[in-house]
Order: sequence, then C-alpha cells, then structure tokens
Amino acid sequence: MIKNLIFDWGNVLIDVSVERFANSCKAFGIQFADDEVGSAHKAGFFLEYEKGNLSDCEFRNEIRARASVILSDEEVDSVWNGMLGRIPVEKLQLLYMLKDTYNLYLLSNTNSIHWNTFSKKSFDYRGLNADDFFKGIYLSYKLHTAKPDSAIFHKAVEDAGIDVRETLFIDDSFANCMTARSLGMSVLHYKPGDNLESCILKELEQKEVI
Repeated sequence: MIKNLIFDWGNVLIDVSVERFANSCKAFGIQFADDEVGSAHKAGFFLEYEKGNLSDCEFRNEIRARASVILSDEEVDSVWNGMLGRIPVEKLQLLYMLKDTYNLYLLSNTNSIHWNTFSKKSFDYRGLNADDFFKGIYLSYKLHTAKPDSAIFHKAVEDAGIDVRETLFIDDSFANCMTARSLGMSVLHYKPGDNLESCILKELEQKEVI
C-alpha cells in the first residue's frame, strides 16, 4: 500500500516560468547559457546555489557580474523571483484532502531566496502553512545535494523513516523519477498543466490503495 506521497515543488505545485525569468534578464543585460537554467534542472553557479554552496550574497554578485547595469540586492531578487508564480488553489485543496490519509513530504531543488520569499505565502490556505501540509520538507540548499542525485533521496527517506515501497514520488523531471524508481519508489512523472488531482488518484487507484 502507498502510505507516503513525496511532492516536488516547482512545476508540480508552484508555477514556474523560465521564460519570464529570461525576459527579465534581457531587460538588464544579464546573460547565461541555455543549459544553466531550465524548468526542472539547473547548472553552473545556479546549481551550486541550489546546493547551498553559494551564499545569497555570492549568488547576487554572480548575477551582477553578468548584467550590463548596476543592480541592487532588491533588483536581483526581483529578477530571480520572477521565475516563480503561485500554487493554484485547487492544488492546495488537493494537499488538504490528502494530508489526513497519507503522509505528505516535499522534496525540492530550490534555494534560500525562492524558499524564503514564497514558502509562507504560496502555502497559505485555511490558515495553514507548509509545515501543516507536510510531515517533512527537504530542500536541496539545506541538504547540499540536488535531484536527480540519489543522495538527496536517501537523506529524505532516512530522516522521514519511511519505506520506499510504500511511497509515491511525484515530479515533473523524468531524470528525478528514474532515480526514485531505482530506489524502489512508485513514481508519477507529472506534466505541468495536467490535472494533478486526477493524475494522483489514477495512480493510486492502479495500485489499489484507495
């Protein structure tokens, strides 16, 4: 039986727009390679920041070094935060419905600026916050490793004390899902824009757990 649901944050729950971020960068002459920032994975100093290997100050300075104009901390944060949107209310309703039946966890490649800016307001529903929805929240910048590296999965599973055979992992990245599957988890490769509730319930029904 599935007892545990592990959710990705970006693109599964909260809306992500790399295009919006790229357009903001162009406005300030900020340049980066195409493979450095993607909707599911990052590379270069962006990845190092999400692994917690760069401080907020060091990250901002890396952005400034690529800009054609002088940027304040607030301007850098505004450009960076432009990548994220909101969690649609129907997804918050889904978490609210599931949390009393399943153990919910969050496992995300993210960084301190994004998390500290969005975590409180994005999960604000019926007076609840992220800690009320999830029994454990595992973030790459705090764990110093990132998906699809198996290390971050091991750390999360060990801390949560859960059985991978009783766990459904939900992520928009195929690579992340393949790592989770290799560790014995059931996986749902979610495609942004699909109905998340229908996808999860269908997966659970196939496993005869509801």
